[in-house]
Amino acid sequence: MHVTKSLTTLLALSTGALSYKIRIFSSRDCSAGGGAAQEINVEDNTCRWNDNLHVNARSFRVLAYGAGRQRAEFYDSGCFPGTSAVIQTFWADGGSDQFKKDRCINLSRVARAYGSWSH
Repeated sequence: MHVTKSLTTLLALSTGALSYKIRIFSSRDCSAGGGAAQEINVEDNTCRWNDNLHVNARSFRVLAYGAGRQRAEFYDSGCFPGTSAVIQTFWADGGSDQFKKDRCINLSRVARAYGSWSH
């Protein structure tokens, strides 16, 4: 009984540990301003596409950091690392001077996909 309870608690606490969490906004300066906003978790070594999201991001706010050595990448189309689809990339583990909790970050182009990669 105690082992099951401890394991359940450990899993509940660790589910978001390998993902970064952001709130994406359809307008610049983290304003929904007639548009929309949505919170998303991007798990490590995965990609989130807009086919299951409702917002194309012009800006975002960092809500939680990912695991150590995790990179956050923003794409104007599908997740294609190392291509012209990459809009911007950050260290998502708290080591970036830009990707900071509660900071609003404007993107140079509209993002439609969000990736997370360990390095």
